[in-house]
Amino acid sequence: MEGTMKQLVLSQKGGPWVMVEKPIPQLQRDEVLVKITSTSICNQTDLNSIKALHPPHEVQNHGGLPHHLRIWDNRLEGDPLAKYYNYDMPDLKPYPAPMGHEAMGVVVEVGELDKVPASRAVKVGDRVCVLCDSTLSQYAVCPANVNKVPDGLTDDEGGLWEPWMVAWGPCSNTVKFGDTIAIFGQGALGLFGTQLAKMMGAGRIITIEPIAFKRELSREFGADVVLDPTTQNITEEIDKLTNGKGVNVCFDFSGSPEAIQTMPYVTKCDGTIVQIGALCTPVLIDWGYIHFKGLQVHSSTSASRMSVHYRSENAVTRALSDMLREKQAGRLHIDKMVTHRPEFSVEGITHIFEEIEKGNVIKAVFNPWKDAE
Repeated sequence: MEGTMKQLVLSQKGGPWVMVEKPIPQLQRDEVLVKITSTSICNQTDLNSIKALHPPHEVQNHGGLPHHLRIWDNRLEGDPLAKYYNYDMPDLKPYPAPMGHEAMGVVVEVGELDKVPASRAVKVGDRVCVLCDSTLSQYAVCPANVNKVPDGLTDDEGGLWEPWMVAWGPCSNTVKFGDTIAIFGQGALGLFGTQLAKMMGAGRIITIEPIAFKRELSREFGADVVLDPTTQNITEEIDKLTNGKGVNVCFDFSGSPEAIQTMPYVTKCDGTIVQIGALCTPVLIDWGYIHFKGLQVHSSTSASRMSVHYRSENAVTRALSDMLREKQAGRLHIDKMVTHRPEFSVEGITHIFEEIEKGNVIKAVFNPWKDAE
């Protein structure tokens, strides 16, 4: 397709954001061009990418890690772990950074098919998940076998397929009927986790969240007990709630050092810890409790891979099917998680990150075409 498109780009650490106009990408074999209709902010990782704490996703996908940014940013003085770091920085500059990795859109062009069979390829007009790291843009290029979004999901709902997947896989494969669950953080991922734990039949769901309006949503979405870490001793409270035994599964969706430090103490012997929040700075943790308590520790991807369904090429299709079913059954409240719809502009994205920094946002969703048409 000929022509140009608009794209929001983070020019350097801390900003500013710039709107660039560039040629629409040309397709290679087994690729499709997608018109982005909904793209959202990942509050934690995107905010930390602005601060040079989290690698922009394009850099992360080429092997970039938080310590590479510490090296790049000359932040090693006084770092007690610096001697352990791998100094081989991926051959990519962190900035300027094309941002955005949560989106959906409509296929407008299909390239030549080589390795992708026609039966697996999407066609022009299909609504699809977007698999790339530059979705704050009017167009994006994706694999030709990208997954379709069910008609029963709106663009805003379908655009949240990636955070849903991040929570869906681990919750589906660690939460058992009757389990007592602790969930740190009630942002978008944590609220998905709370709703999923309820769907999986958890016996008691304990959530931990410092921001009042998120605690209220947590209760509405199925939490049995909601704790405030700014006024309550979390270890002490969970000890009381579980008669000293601890929880079966403990999730961190917050990326908070204090939350991560707390998890080994509130998880029962032979229990499971799932670390999902993107912690970008070193934190002291009593890692020996893996031995003393016999804990299983998973990341979002390792917990997901325990599932045959997740390992299959149709994992996204299955996850989206579950999303649609739970929405239609009234057990999944995606609409209440989209709290902001900013303008697709430099001013719009600058302001929304100010609100994210204050803790006022669960999900901010952009339509890159709304104000351009």
